[in-house]
Amino acid sequence: MNRQILWVIVFFIGVILNSCSLDNKITNPTTPDDTTIPYLPSPANGVNNISSYQRLSWECSKAVNYTIYLDKVTPPMRIIKSNTSDKFADIIASGNGVVYYWKVVAKFSDGSTKEGPIWHFTTSQSASTQPGYVLTNHSITTATPNIVKMLFQVTDLENKGIDYLTINDFLISEDGYSVSKYESNMAITKRENNPYLIKTVLMLDNSTSISDDLNSLQLLKDAAKNFINNMATQQEVALYKFSSNPELVLNFTNDKNALKNAIDNIGRGFASTNLYGAVIEGVSQWTDIIKPDNIVQGSLVLFTDGNDTQGSKTLAEALNAIGEKKVYTVGLGSEIEPEILAQIGRQGNYTITELSELNQIFLQIQQEIDAYANSFYWMKYSSPKRGNSEHTLDLSIVDNPIYSVAEGTFSSAGFFDPAPGVYINSSFVKTLGDSVFTLVAGGYPVELNAFSYGGIKTPIYNWGTNPMLIVDEINPPENSHVKISAINTATAGDVTLIVDDIENGFSKTLKFKISK
Repeated sequence: MNRQILWVIVFFIGVILNSCSLDNKITNPTTPDDTTIPYLPSPANGVNNISSYQRLSWECSKAVNYTIYLDKVTPPMRIIKSNTSDKFADIIASGNGVVYYWKVVAKFSDGSTKEGPIWHFTTSQSASTQPGYVLTNHSITTATPNIVKMLFQVTDLENKGIDYLTINDFLISEDGYSVSKYESNMAITKRENNPYLIKTVLMLDNSTSISDDLNSLQLLKDAAKNFINNMATQQEVALYKFSSNPELVLNFTNDKNALKNAIDNIGRGFASTNLYGAVIEGVSQWTDIIKPDNIVQGSLVLFTDGNDTQGSKTLAEALNAIGEKKVYTVGLGSEIEPEILAQIGRQGNYTITELSELNQIFLQIQQEIDAYANSFYWMKYSSPKRGNSEHTLDLSIVDNPIYSVAEGTFSSAGFFDPAPGVYINSSFVKTLGDSVFTLVAGGYPVELNAFSYGGIKTPIYNWGTNPMLIVDEINPPENSHVKISAINTATAGDVTLIVDDIENGFSKTLKFKISK
């Protein structure tokens, strides 16, 4: 009897051990035979209830770079990163309970590629209420005498622009050590004081389901004109109508009256609706640019009361055309396909039941466009570093609930400590800048950039007056950038102009040599 009991115990122990062994084989991924095909995804394939902010990662051997696809449809068509040597990509997977599909294509030194399997994960079912700020560094540059500049962006976990942060919300560190924002004269500016252009394509469905009802058409026009009334500074709008085909009504302009007159002239369309063709045409009208001296950010705002009935273009073609561009969709009525409009309107998707609701939605979209534009920040400060060395720069937000840092490197080569005062067109080659300039009467102007060293306040410049000179101020109220020319009737000789930094009490006298 004891021997029988012993054998039973041994049998069950064996079953348990074998079960554990099988579990390990299931839960612990093994290295595949061909490691040149991307494998070992993180998050794990099929995982549920994950947060919006994720780092996608994988393993792969011998590849020189990767292209990553992430989408809400399978197979995924949207490229989020290409030609990168990193085996990771940070993403924001917006939405609750949304399935995301992703894959990695590896490229090798001989030009060949290998495509990994399609993996997927599902975001959390509950509403995301956790605040958090995502920082993205777009560029780091330096200027005399010891100025470090960073162009960066701050968004939330759903890629909406965060436009309300001030200098007190940020922390700077160089080589891991904090830099005082006050001792470094740190300054933060946003789009209105920098080169920035918002380009918006307003695409209106005027198919017969709308245009045959004069009251509905008028409500649409009124809402569109109200959208134009709320245009931001540095914004241009291109107006389109579409039914069987998208038609340009008025190209990009900031002339509100011209746009509203063009809206009034929109008439009856056709019974066919070329929704996908309208999307493809709309997003082709601009190129997003992010450079320190030139930012262009566009978006498509599309209103429709139906689905694509023409069939000349496909949803896949429309989504591929969108890529990383921002699209907002507004759908009205029972004939729309909400799931499709949600895929197209990745930046924002709205469904309304009455045209009277359109005013509020258009206003909300315009506010989001404006906030996104103001989520780009230009930061500059005086670095204490000296010598021909490379340094790391980290910019973070005070009490950020998530870890996110805008980081990069800069060289302190040429940095020096100047005497307090105003300097014109200073550079590392010409640290003291210029004081004498040559002009031809009635000829081309010279461009002057002023910078104050040693001040404790943000400078505001007054360029004085001289009857022989024309001063064109480029960026009020700071007025640090001007164009100065000589009038047609100016006499040959030398004239002077005094520029004052009225905030810090600095002055500089400039000499202009005028020739005929």
